[in-house]
Amino acid sequence: MFILKGTIKVGEFTFHSISDVEITKSVDELVDTAVFKIPSRFKIRENGELKFTEEALKVGDKVSITLGYEKKYEGVEFTGYVASIGSKIPLEIKCEDSMWLLRRKNITKAFGKTTLKEILQEVVYGTEIKLSDKIPHLAIDKFIIKNQNGTQVLQYLKENYPVVAFIDDDQKLYVGLQQLTNIGQEAIYDINYNLVENNLEYLSADQRRVKVRYEARDKANKVIRVEIGDYDGELFEVKLNNISDEKTLRTLAENALVQRKYSGFEGSVKSFLIPFATRGMAAKIKDRDHLNREGKYFINKVVTSFGTDGARRDVHISNRL
Repeated sequence: MFILKGTIKVGEFTFHSISDVEITKSVDELVDTAVFKIPSRFKIRENGELKFTEEALKVGDKVSITLGYEKKYEGVEFTGYVASIGSKIPLEIKCEDSMWLLRRKNITKAFGKTTLKEILQEVVYGTEIKLSDKIPHLAIDKFIIKNQNGTQVLQYLKENYPVVAFIDDDQKLYVGLQQLTNIGQEAIYDINYNLVENNLEYLSADQRRVKVRYEARDKANKVIRVEIGDYDGELFEVKLNNISDEKTLRTLAENALVQRKYSGFEGSVKSFLIPFATRGMAAKIKDRDHLNREGKYFINKVVTSFGTDGARRDVHISNRL
């Protein structure tokens, strides 16, 4: 029998009676979030004192959420900070990961010829956030930050360069190509066995007609263009500022094409808490009825829910690995 077990620590308080927990982690979203509900009043175990939740908990309190099944699995599913406390009963507590810290740091700085890593070092400077060891080398001709907070800088990078940005499960900031977020671990899903829902669709690479075009301008204002993929494919186009290196453009274009043109599944599966899955892992899809379709796929998003109706993971996949 699988008996649910959950613990949430907020500031100096620990809650074991929790409901309606939802945790969202994605390589495509800047901020990982957690939402949970607790009673409007609670009693402190040590001295029996009754506390009003909205008076005891504060925005900015550190949060740790541990979920699992008794004697079978238990893991820290979320670490972050209280972002807001609702007014309805039961109280809804909304949390953000360490991006909450960067949202409160203002930056003004002008860079000449620089790199992505140098910009990120300025973004996290003075906070407890460390940079991932996987930050790729990306040359940038010029970059100006004028009175923006850390998350605004990261959002600008996401919108103007082909990168993802998020705090990984080691609590380090990663900004770079999606493929480099693969953490080398896998969760195995048997289409005919351990799924609550199967929302996958199989398409061949030939069915995915894709053309990728990257453009930039050099210092002489000359257009540099790299175009690869199917001549009649759906166009995925990116125009970049501050990158004038054709080799860098080609690398970015090739990575974009790999993400979009492959033979394999797309969509999502819904499972229980076991097997554990988080974004950046590989989902190994097994299908005994179609052995040629079996393979590993990049997990780009996981939504974990926990409550009176049980515990589930909604696992979204993108490109084949």
